[in-house]
Amino acid sequence: MKFKLNLLDSNDSIYKAITEDIKNKIDSAVNKAIPNISLEIKNRVSVALRDQPEYTSLMTGKLKAEFGIPDSSRVESVIEGLVNSLNVEKQKTAIRSRSGIFGGFILTMIKSDDFNGLINTDIASVSDEKGYSLPWLKWLLLEGSNSIVKNYSVQYGSSTYSRSGLAIMVPSESSWSVPPEFSGTESDNWTTRAINSVEQDVYAIIQNNIEKYL
Repeated sequence: MKFKLNLLDSNDSIYKAITEDIKNKIDSAVNKAIPNISLEIKNRVSVALRDQPEYTSLMTGKLKAEFGIPDSSRVESVIEGLVNSLNVEKQKTAIRSRSGIFGGFILTMIKSDDFNGLINTDIASVSDEKGYSLPWLKWLLLEGSNSIVKNYSVQYGSSTYSRSGLAIMVPSESSWSVPPEFSGTESDNWTTRAINSVEQDVYAIIQNNIEKYL
């Protein structure tokens, strides 16, 4: 006995139907996975920020002394603010001819509005003895090697005038800037280095969570 099967649709129509079905399944999986993807990435970035040398220095070392940070809770609050500003957004999934299905994610942290709001809070700044606000987080992330406090340098040692209890600023022929081992610019700073260090982990988090729903 012989059977004869006639395909009424063209190859292109069949391909389109299959890829459209796959695309819809991927979209559904991504939409379900995004909440957990966002949570896991935030947790991983939070750990990464604390793994960077800037964190240890802000808590107990040179940056705490030279910025005059009075207590470690401010640093923890800054990390919380940075992580809370992190946003994971799905890019539109699309079918591109016969080259396949394409999509992706956009990961953003501290957009300009978030950053401006954060650096102007008490946790991201300290006040000197004259009442001037010193935005230490802005200095750390953006000022690079620029001279910040003209004609002053840091003198280590306990003093009743020290906010951190570790050092004070004293008149000097030189000017103070963020210690070079910690200095940051818009494209290379504490936060960007932390995120870059977990890039592969972020990929794995996205993949593992999407696969749960496929």
